[in-house]
Amino acid sequence: MNREEINNSFGVTDQQLDRMAAEYEDGDWNGTVGQITPGRPRIYDEELETVSFRLPKSRLKAIDADAKAKGESRSQFLRHAIDQALLASGV
Repeated sequence: MNREEINNSFGVTDQQLDRMAAEYEDGDWNGTVGQITPGRPRIYDEELETVSFRLPKSRLKAIDADAKAKGESRSQFLRHAIDQALLASGV
């Protein structure tokens, strides 16, 4: 997830976070942290399934290089690629 996606999932903007940080650093912040949930944040509102398949090493190297160039993990890259393919097919 990139910064914008994280902000959207928590319903905040960079400006709000900057304001809260300044208040906290000045000792004026009256807010609370809220409920702390251990583990990674959910990326979907439904249960996830693991999918496993084989690819040639050269294809995997290309995926990893493209994902790195975009600042994504391999999983993020593949989820986006699948989403784009499904959108293109009208699903």
